[in-house]
Amino acid sequence: MVHGAWRTTVRTMLEQDPEVFFGYFRMTPAVFGELLARLAPALQRSRRFGYLPPGERLALTLHYLASGSYMKFAGAFFCVPPSTTSVVIRETCELIRDELRQEMIPPLTEERLARIRDDFWEEWQFPNCIGALDGRHCIVQNFPGGASDWFNYKDSFSMVMMAMCDAKYRLTHVDVGGRGRRSDGGLWELSPLRRDIASGDVVLPPPSQLPGGWATVPQVIVADAAFPIGPHLMKPFGGAFLADEKIIFNYRLSRARRMIEAVFGILTARWRVLRRSFISSERTARAVIWACCCLHNFLILNEENVPPHQRWYAPPALRDAQDFEDDDQLPRFQEEEVEVEDGDAIRELFVDFFLGPGSVPWQWEHLLHP
Repeated sequence: MVHGAWRTTVRTMLEQDPEVFFGYFRMTPAVFGELLARLAPALQRSRRFGYLPPGERLALTLHYLASGSYMKFAGAFFCVPPSTTSVVIRETCELIRDELRQEMIPPLTEERLARIRDDFWEEWQFPNCIGALDGRHCIVQNFPGGASDWFNYKDSFSMVMMAMCDAKYRLTHVDVGGRGRRSDGGLWELSPLRRDIASGDVVLPPPSQLPGGWATVPQVIVADAAFPIGPHLMKPFGGAFLADEKIIFNYRLSRARRMIEAVFGILTARWRVLRRSFISSERTARAVIWACCCLHNFLILNEENVPPHQRWYAPPALRDAQDFEDDDQLPRFQEEEVEVEDGDAIRELFVDFFLGPGSVPWQWEHLLHP
């Protein structure tokens, strides 16, 4: 590795060209130094490949995540053999997950969810919303012994990342490892988040009045039509010919729900490994997806106090982008949904609110009449 990128190209970029450095590693040299300082002690403890210094291991891993290239090509850039590259990338991704996860994606608390609820109302005018939820299929090469469990409705194999975000593009819950054959609704039924809400391990803020004292409703998560409706999960109305009030509700819900689509858009634009098929073990695929999620929150929080036009990781134009890969969907098999009566009644209260004191002038532009 004397002639590898770490001792030649990367050093020059670090010292002279932060824009080019960002293109390779998705962070500025200053932020890279901050991340390296946090991870270096743990990286140093790994003796299996002691000839790779912590900085080179981190740079190799970040370049693989950002470029979306094959591991062997990322390793060739640093003059590291393929067998070493695969282990270094897996170990470093697991380290990023283990070192950053607790701080970057901490457990949900009642106080934190109350702040998220206030942000959704202020930013997106959807009250009592504590998160936007969706699942994203990460394409994989079928794992040994995986059979058809990973085979999805798009005729490919995938590992599903179920994620929830707040109103400021930060991931608040991540569950990695869902098998592609299951629908989003089926994965939600098995998800730790649903189980923890039902058991009370995640304490939600108590039901509260919609702005203006309209009605008292529980705190809800907004999701798309693939999820089942429930007391704490709102989905749009289905059907081709909807009444005006249902169209308005779907639009208002969509404004809040698009946050998770925007987060997926930022993730896949910055960490392009999520755009290609993983040719790796199941363990490595999980670690890579987790690392991307932790790095996303690390970089979003790092820019929190930076004016929008000066942000590197998520400037305004990128924040408005969505993950369009999943928009053009083929008809997917839906497991039989059980409509929760309380969920239907709560949705009707939101409908009344959006037509009454919660209406906004621009919502009427989305009624398409001849």
